[in-house]
Amino acid sequence: MLLDAGNALWSTQDLALETQSKVMIDAMNLLSYDAMALGDQDLELGVDVLRQRIADSKFPVLSANVTLAKTKELLAKPYVLKQVAGHGVAIIGVTGNLRQEVATDIRDAYVVLKADDVLAKYVAEVQSKADVIIVLSTLGYDEDMRLSSAVPGIDVILGGVSRMPMQDGWRNERTGTLIYQAGSQGEWIGRRVLHLDSAGVVTNNKDELILLTEDYADDPEMRGFLDSYTQK
Repeated sequence: MLLDAGNALWSTQDLALETQSKVMIDAMNLLSYDAMALGDQDLELGVDVLRQRIADSKFPVLSANVTLAKTKELLAKPYVLKQVAGHGVAIIGVTGNLRQEVATDIRDAYVVLKADDVLAKYVAEVQSKADVIIVLSTLGYDEDMRLSSAVPGIDVILGGVSRMPMQDGWRNERTGTLIYQAGSQGEWIGRRVLHLDSAGVVTNNKDELILLTEDYADDPEMRGFLDSYTQK
């Protein structure tokens, strides 16, 4: 699966600003992403733009804890269920709190619920449907570590925000939860392989962190896609 922990849409780059981040979604569609979480900075795009970007995506955009202040409804799907190699996989998204310096009208549009509460609810809801539970988190590494103890039943937390290029995952010895990050700005790709037994229990993992240096040539299809945007 190809997953993103969040804050993939918000950017100060010219092309992202000009397209209101549609270029990001179009590129992720081209890469056949399986799911991404909404990050706190993504919320700064505003509700209307985010709704359009979610509609543009060919993959689930997730957040179990971002609600709209006016209606109290979730902005995005809380989780998605997938079948991978004969096993059920649940992917849940959680979003960090907006920064204090964000414009008041943007801040007031959302209510970000406490991650502990929503994760406890949705982990319990998907446990009977999935062998593996993955959380995509933009809460930061310290919060991810705390949650790995506070909410048992999570197999993997893929995190962002702290921008840590982790070669190996950190394992909570009490709950068994594995925590990963893979740097930022698309400089790294984290490849994590989980080994499951016949009962769907994670018995082993193999980790690899790949630095995307100039040794990796541009993908021709992606290069053509970007060129088509810049030529508009």
